[in-house]
Amino acid sequence: MYSFRILLRNAAFIFLTALSTSALAQNYTTLASGAWTTPANWSNTSGWGTTTPSTTGGHTSGTATVNHNMVVTGNYALASATLLINAGRSVTVTGNFSVGGGGTVNVYGTLEINGDVTLNSNLNIYPGGQVIVHGSLTVNSSNYLTVGTSVAPPPYADLIVYQNIVSNSSGDITVNRNGRVAVFGNVTAAGGGTVLTVNNGAQVYIHGNINFSGGGSQITNNNTTNPYGLYVNGTITNSGGGSTTSGNTANQATMQSTNPTFSNWVQNIPGSPMPVELIYFKGELQNGLVVLTWATASELNFYKFEIEHSVNGRSYQTVGQLYGAGFDTYEKHTYTFSASAPAWRNYYRLKLLDKDGSFEYSHVILIESEADLKAEVFPNPAVDHISIHINFEPSLNDRVNVLDPTGNIVLSLALNTLETEVTIGHTLKPGVYFVKFQGSVKKTVRLLVQ
Repeated sequence: MYSFRILLRNAAFIFLTALSTSALAQNYTTLASGAWTTPANWSNTSGWGTTTPSTTGGHTSGTATVNHNMVVTGNYALASATLLINAGRSVTVTGNFSVGGGGTVNVYGTLEINGDVTLNSNLNIYPGGQVIVHGSLTVNSSNYLTVGTSVAPPPYADLIVYQNIVSNSSGDITVNRNGRVAVFGNVTAAGGGTVLTVNNGAQVYIHGNINFSGGGSQITNNNTTNPYGLYVNGTITNSGGGSTTSGNTANQATMQSTNPTFSNWVQNIPGSPMPVELIYFKGELQNGLVVLTWATASELNFYKFEIEHSVNGRSYQTVGQLYGAGFDTYEKHTYTFSASAPAWRNYYRLKLLDKDGSFEYSHVILIESEADLKAEVFPNPAVDHISIHINFEPSLNDRVNVLDPTGNIVLSLALNTLETEVTIGHTLKPGVYFVKFQGSVKKTVRLLVQ
């Protein structure tokens, strides 16, 4: 009899334990699209727990499988359960989103968060999946953010962060072969040992800066050949002891010229900080004029082009402007601008201005005039001033001396611009003078002052 009671007690214990364990594993599957908190949109396949998966940290075990388009109004705090978003389906969170310790998010469809994201556990973005974060994304403590797999694209696994990515205490980030990442703010890391890894084939664009301040932090780009895969529009700073950055990184201009497919993807993201996708920019001499032509594939929030000219490739001046298409467009637009060729060597670039005042520059093109080096003085005869014109970049040795008929220098000056105007009313009396050029051009001009 005693043994029978023990047997019953043990059986009851096993039954209660199984009951408790089963209750903890709360498995849900969507039945229809709509609000997350609507019971009719879910099936609780475990038979335990609430009618819908908790969004306040109560979902501690099991899986919420999303086969429809769901909307979470407010914040969503996933505890230690699993959120699975299947291909072609979406979850939109109007507030902030967080993943607790032991939790896992697997995205094959779309996860869009209008607020911030905090990862204390795993977020995995698989090929065909997309995560869009309109705020900032914070990764804490471990390698909790993985974008893509080792399989060749397409499809791609995409991560778009409109503000910043923040890594705390070795909150590591890995972007694999078919991963694409666009960060429109900065990437910062505090605490030692943080690792940002861009594996071979992965592509990452950071519009702002990278600043890793923890000791031993690493920015590793395993793309060893062009296209580089890691593009930073701002600066890269490793201020912690022993921190390192891969040498094979590039900037926005290199991305646009060498990796147009990825550049187009970044450009076409709604709200992209890259207002214009420039297809080409070129120029040629036609009948003594410089004719510049360029084309854009898209213009978003764009204002105008300013055409800038230089004779040395360093100091530029605006010589004209053309306005953009006037609206957001993904259509091709072609532009033409004609200008004189004032110098023997002429450098041109475009300044592309957005509506909010931000801007970027195109690459620089060089157009060499077919004319010989020239140095001229006019008017001649002169009364109270003369203008000295040259068509080449002056050097330190380029000077002009004005001599009287006896050979004495009465005026001397260095040439440092294409056009120099000199007042002579109180310096040169009426008569005949000789203007002698020295340096790039050796030439003497007879000047009559009235």
